[in-house]
Amino acid sequence: MVELPGLETLAAVVDPVATVFVASGYRIYLVGGAVRDLVVTADAPPTRGASDIDLTTDASPAEIKRLVSPLAHALWAQGERFGTIGAMVGDESLEITTHRAEMYDPDSRKPIVTFGTELVEDLSRRDFTINAMAIELPGREMHDPYHGLADLAAGVLRTPLSPEVSFADDPLRVMRAARFTARFGLLPSDDLVSAATRLSDRLAIVSVERVADELERLLAVADPAAGLAFLATTGALGRIVGPYRTAGPDRVDPALALAASPGDVGVRRAGLLWPVRSQAPAILAGLRYSRAEQRRTLSLLTAAEQGLSPGLDQVGVRRIAAAVGVDELGPVSTLAGNVAVHDPSVDDDSGRRLVRLVDEVRRNEDLSDLGGPFSGAEIIDILGLEPGPAVGLAKDFLAEHRLRTGPMTPIEARQALLTWWRDRGDGDDGPTVRYP
Repeated sequence: MVELPGLETLAAVVDPVATVFVASGYRIYLVGGAVRDLVVTADAPPTRGASDIDLTTDASPAEIKRLVSPLAHALWAQGERFGTIGAMVGDESLEITTHRAEMYDPDSRKPIVTFGTELVEDLSRRDFTINAMAIELPGREMHDPYHGLADLAAGVLRTPLSPEVSFADDPLRVMRAARFTARFGLLPSDDLVSAATRLSDRLAIVSVERVADELERLLAVADPAAGLAFLATTGALGRIVGPYRTAGPDRVDPALALAASPGDVGVRRAGLLWPVRSQAPAILAGLRYSRAEQRRTLSLLTAAEQGLSPGLDQVGVRRIAAAVGVDELGPVSTLAGNVAVHDPSVDDDSGRRLVRLVDEVRRNEDLSDLGGPFSGAEIIDILGLEPGPAVGLAKDFLAEHRLRTGPMTPIEARQALLTWWRDRGDGDDGPTVRYP
């Protein structure tokens, strides 16, 4: 009987379910990532309700529904054709799946599912040995036919079946290998690396959304460096982001170093794309990132490039703040600082200069208020105008004047506006914006 403190926190939910299955002649097991995480974090029980709990059983999908329905206050069967029934029991979301003996179409990562009755066969189809462990319920017996516990202890990432079979069945496992390598500090076995290298081109059959999601999960790991190196070594990274610049044999590739540097996932994503930033719009669109994520990534890249300019001054800092918003100045400074450290083409001091200038400006003014101080109606009143294009030009003048000169009192803004209006040029299209 396995003793894991975290398992006891789930007992109030999983044991009553398991008892019903066992009473009906079936066996049921906690399986997959839940078991792995219980082993890895044995001294830190998981938060209740934090994630799905995966169970596997020799009961058919129809029997799963019959047995779990009286215990659940919500039931869903969208995955029934794949053998999975979802249930909400207490505060926990359970996914209970009939043992599988699935095979894959070589031209698709969607499995051709056949149901089995043997746990060992089901575990053999899992991605890695560390995810091919199961705890029988309610008795707590550990089943580890592919030695996942030993691999965790030894720090090795392996597949239950040959890695050629595993990656051919589901090429997304190449991406998952990178994430688990980084997250758990594992060293991929030589045959796993070789198979991933040979089969990384099969990522082409995986939806780009799934690839992007796995990339984001990797970038969210505390230190994704080892996983990124795995993707680069196997050629998978080039298939995801296209050709990227290397720094030579004596330096870490800047794309990898920047993607593993301090910062949130968006900063790391931008860092990964920094060496190929001219291609970033096409790469992000090709991976079907949301419009918001695309805009943020591109704005971080543009702002960091501006922030690293040798001629940057306080006016430049205000322009960056106006473009990205004051809340993004920190991420921009982080990305620029990372670039200054890892990109040999950038002056080492440029990142520190940006941080210093941002601090100076923020001490003296509110960068969340960079617009002109007057509304259109107030401009009409001050200048004695009729509504029309000139009002918009006046607002543009005031906004630009604020960026160039810093904060203005209403009196100073009014005087600047009147001076501009007096000295304006009149062309065929009306007043032009001239700045003193």
